[in-house]
Amino acid sequence: MKSIISRIVTIVILVVAGGLFLKFSNFDIAGLFKVKPIVIDKTANVVGEIRRLAEYATGTYYYNVVIKKSKEASLFGIKMPDNELVLVITGKVRAGFDLSKLQDQDIIADSVSITVRLPKVQILDVITNPSDFETFEESGKWSHEEVTGYKNEARATLEIEAINGGILEFAKKSGKENLTSFLQALGFKNVTILLTN
Repeated sequence: MKSIISRIVTIVILVVAGGLFLKFSNFDIAGLFKVKPIVIDKTANVVGEIRRLAEYATGTYYYNVVIKKSKEASLFGIKMPDNELVLVITGKVRAGFDLSKLQDQDIIADSVSITVRLPKVQILDVITNPSDFETFEESGKWSHEEVTGYKNEARATLEIEAINGGILEFAKKSGKENLTSFLQALGFKNVTILLTN
């Protein structure tokens, strides 16, 4: 699933970047008869196209969380063995940039140079599929609401572990490096990527 989403995002970025290159280069598609002067329209169209990408994921963190819960049980006032629940959750956290937050002034480009100010890096999502939850041990009765609450607790733990593990710093560095290389490959000689703190 991750590779399919990555391929789709890559294709969309390539299409947008190709459009940017054609828009800001001297390339004359009709033939090489005359060179037209470069006209820059403050890149409003470029910003609009990039906003449609919505997110630029540049870091993924995988982690296993174990949630162990127990509660006392009694039947007619007689204490029973404790109810115990142990869940093992495998999930991933994605971090990157929400490109829908880009403003017109965040991209400045001409035929040889481009400057992009990326929005603040953030956690984009915490992914735990139903198949990622394994009940390691279960004794006694647990309501659906209790189990759902523990699963949400596990998701929150995944996010905290990812942040403590440095996913935001990794996503910043990776995002800057990848976008710089990509824009250079499109022909921009001078690429400046600015990161918002």
